[in-house]
Amino acid sequence: MALVQKTDTALSGVTCTVTNCMYNGGNMTCEASAIEVTTDDTLQQCSVQCKTFQPRAGR
Repeated sequence: MALVQKTDTALSGVTCTVTNCMYNGGNMTCEASAIEVTTDDTLQQCSVQCKTFQPRAGR
């Protein structure tokens, strides 16, 4: 995946409830330039994670 950067605009159609992610712009918006969604469990493909997650500074 390419280098992800924080932007000033929300990704259209993407919501985020992870309040301690540096890309969460508030109001459940994602302000990452791109996201990667993955699963580590090949048996439970419906259990996914946002691999783009980065914790906010100071948390």
